[in-house]
Amino acid sequence: MSAVKKQLHKLYAFNALSNLSIAGAAWVLLLVSQGYSLVQVGVAETVFHLVSITAEVPSGVFADVMGRKRSLMVSCVTAILSALTRAYWNSFPGVCVSIAFSALTYNFCSGTDSALAYDTLLEHGREKEYDGYVSAQTVIYRLFDGAATLGAGVAVMIGNTLSQLIGAGLAAVRLGLVMTMKENAVVRREGGAVREKIRITCRESLSFLRSSAAAGKLIFRNALVGAVDVLLLFFLQAKLPMTGIPDWVLGPLLFLMSMGGVVGARLSRRVRHWPFARLFVMCLLLVLSGFAAEFTGVAWIMTAGGFLAALADDMLQIRADVELNALVPPAQRATLISVGSLCFSMVMIVLSPLAGWLFS
Repeated sequence: MSAVKKQLHKLYAFNALSNLSIAGAAWVLLLVSQGYSLVQVGVAETVFHLVSITAEVPSGVFADVMGRKRSLMVSCVTAILSALTRAYWNSFPGVCVSIAFSALTYNFCSGTDSALAYDTLLEHGREKEYDGYVSAQTVIYRLFDGAATLGAGVAVMIGNTLSQLIGAGLAAVRLGLVMTMKENAVVRREGGAVREKIRITCRESLSFLRSSAAAGKLIFRNALVGAVDVLLLFFLQAKLPMTGIPDWVLGPLLFLMSMGGVVGARLSRRVRHWPFARLFVMCLLLVLSGFAAEFTGVAWIMTAGGFLAALADDMLQIRADVELNALVPPAQRATLISVGSLCFSMVMIVLSPLAGWLFS
């Protein structure tokens, strides 16, 4: 097996393990089962994105300056801290601290894994294969996240503490896997003092964003569609049981919704020649239709809405990921991709409390 394939397969495994935690997939259900309100769920989600806004770009700079591999290692450590905090600090402040660590886990990984993959391919003249890689990663994400969601009922049955400890164990395995990965050449080539490297990375990233209106539009449109989909799927965990369905049906319905993302990932390559604006309008209409379906109170219509929202989100996400990576310079890749996650968090801060109020 070539060095490129080994690296990509390790990233596939990292993604799979990252989304296998039943505690992570069912975090809303676990909170509600412990007596927390949907408003508190919305507040916790807001804490997540407040931390993300603060740490997203600095974590991208860290990845570009100190190394994408080191950034992924930090992500694993914060995942362990998040799980242990949630397991043993049984109060709403404890929930918020755990959520903050979870946000850092997301920050140090988002943009970093895709930068590591894209530049690995670029180093070997195979960057055109990136759309296939990100499509496969999306399928893996949805399948393993869906499998974890199927275990939502198990998480409630075994309790929050044990569920979180399983999550901490998976993060430890991920940490060991990351340690075997190879750092990008663009990071290894960058010499000089750390402070100077940070200054250059920030200056050149800002210069790129100011000069690239196309990248800004792409980032915002993807963030808007993704935020509506994520909020819908979060709150359907709590709203579907209220339709009167048996408890055992909840996991399969949530799994079915997540499979919409698999369909979206497969369709993404069929629409790769569409103008991005056209794809954005179609995907936005699909996620808004899914959002509206939640208010019917009919389980199968709500499930269909969640399926369509996941389909639209992943179809647009893959296209945005490929186009953004093609636009940004390698030495600032993780930093600039992190700007997309920053925009997503800003949209979520506005929409999360509103969604909590609408769905309560």
